Amino acid sequence: MKVWKKWVKSLMVLGCSFVFLTACSVPQVSAESRFFVDLSLNFLEKYELSKFILFNDQPGGTFSSLTYKIPGYGNPTDEGIRFYGLTDASAKIQTIKFDLNPSGSMNLQDISLENSTILKNQQNQPLSDSQLYPDSIAFSPRNSVFISTKTLEKSELPPSIAEYDLTTGQLKNTVPLSSFYLPQFKDSDQIRGIEPQFGFKALTISPDGFSPDGRDPFRLFTVTEKPLIQDRDPEDETKLRLLHYVIADRASFLVSETLYLLDKTSQKLVNIVAGQSGIFLSLEQSGDSGKIYQLFTGDATDTSRIASLKGDLSKIQPVRKKLLLDLQDLGITVPNLTGMTLGSRLPDGSQSLVILNHQNDGTEFLLFSLRSDNIRD
Repeated sequence: MKVWKKWVKSLMVLGCSFVFLTACSVPQVSAESRFFVDLSLNFLEKYELSKFILFNDQPGGTFSSLTYKIPGYGNPTDEGIRFYGLTDASAKIQTIKFDLNPSGSMNLQDISLENSTILKNQQNQPLSDSQLYPDSIAFSPRNSVFISTKTLEKSELPPSIAEYDLTTGQLKNTVPLSSFYLPQFKDSDQIRGIEPQFGFKALTISPDGFSPDGRDPFRLFTVTEKPLIQDRDPEDETKLRLLHYVIADRASFLVSETLYLLDKTSQKLVNIVAGQSGIFLSLEQSGDSGKIYQLFTGDATDTSRIASLKGDLSKIQPVRKKLLLDLQDLGITVPNLTGMTLGSRLPDGSQSLVILNHQNDGTEFLLFSLRSDNIRD
């Protein structure tokens, strides 16, 4: 009996010691650290490009969206860093070249316009500025760009997401949209769909799926510029829908849809960008400044079958957001942000990030460095 009591006592001491040691040795992991990667974002400089700069005897205009041409896809003529951009509601794709300072100091030496490609329909006829309003652009591995449009005033055409050939500018394909997004009217009132003069402002393609000639499927993400008519609560403009597509040769399809909530102090979502390893950033206009967030979509509720997001959303998990940088903290005034894109790797190994700010006399390009072990070119 004494042996038995000693054994029980020893077992209890051992158990208590295990609990104590476990509590002391296991670090407490915050909920935020499980969702977000440790990123740092540093402002480098700004470059102003006048809208009056001439290209083929035409003024360049102000840029409303920008996307980076990832090396290895397409046929660059030299080692310059290239972007594709949209200007002012013009039905054209502008090719833009960035020249970094050869000293390796990560300063922009020059930004120049190299080419302009007119967008065309499938019959190879040029599209006019009165036929569509290009809003956002994303480079794809198929030597093409995807462009989202908004509805024009007094137009019955719904907004679209379409793929255009980079060499010819010709329309190749369109991305299918759910009936939730198509305008529906009862009498003279719109009861469903995207509000007139708005569309899909944010557009990005994940580089994780890039392959030579675009043979492999890749993922495209877009966000509505404003809440759908059926999602709108009185005086609440925060409920946006983020769509996740797989783009393949024969068929493109919607994978999921999630709820993106604008910050209550923000006026609009400027853009989202997808980096390697599932990293997402978003940019929101907030007064005369902007806020950059890191996003986590992994546990967000799929809303693709929810007809209306009005009212209580306590049972819906939205996209998680973590504030990465408030431009106001840098003393930067940017009253009209229009675009954001990840760019090339900088001389110090960090990833470049470019933000567009619309000025009366042109476009301001803000250059940042983004550092994380999880992002690769």
